[in-house]
Amino acid sequence: MTATGATVAESSPAYFDLTGATAKARANDAATARFERIEASQQREVQATAAQARVLEAARIARTAERQAVAKKRALAAALKKAEAERKAREMWLLPIKGATFTSGFGWRWGRMHEGNDFATPVGTRIGSMSTGTVIFAGVEGGYGNKVEIEYWDGTVSVFGHMSEIDVVVGQRLAPGDLVGLSGNTGHSTGPHLHLEIHPDGGAAIDPAPWLHNHGLQ
Repeated sequence: MTATGATVAESSPAYFDLTGATAKARANDAATARFERIEASQQREVQATAAQARVLEAARIARTAERQAVAKKRALAAALKKAEAERKAREMWLLPIKGATFTSGFGWRWGRMHEGNDFATPVGTRIGSMSTGTVIFAGVEGGYGNKVEIEYWDGTVSVFGHMSEIDVVVGQRLAPGDLVGLSGNTGHSTGPHLHLEIHPDGGAAIDPAPWLHNHGLQ
């Protein structure tokens, strides 16, 4: 008998209807799973996008580095080419006068040593520097008359004698072909000409003819 006086057999059966709750729970679980799948998919997309971005950035950096390397290589090649051209320009050799006639060679003359070559040319013929160098003497000296000495980049010294006009001063820097002065007939001279001497390393004079030939000057 129950507290109300009814017997157990007479009491209504007690039970819970779980159908709605179960369905709701299942729906929630399905929604959660669907959300997690979407979230995972989005995360994979984000990761894939980030990975692709890293690949693209690495490729961009590689291309930039390659372009910079190529540009650097080209710049270096251009600089070397320019430096070589400048070196050749500095170290080129030229004849001091044009159109002159060889008249006297290196050797003994009338009991004295003739230490150069003579080139007949009219008074006033232009005389140019034979290469890049510095004037170490410019003035009058005995039988040379008006004389100029130039020390070139390799230590060779040239001597120009019998000039009618000197257009340089001691210490002046000269490039190949720069005006040195004009040919003449000063000093001990038998006629208008240029007296040319060559002194390797500033030492004793040598025969200019083979030296000129070896330097491509004819």
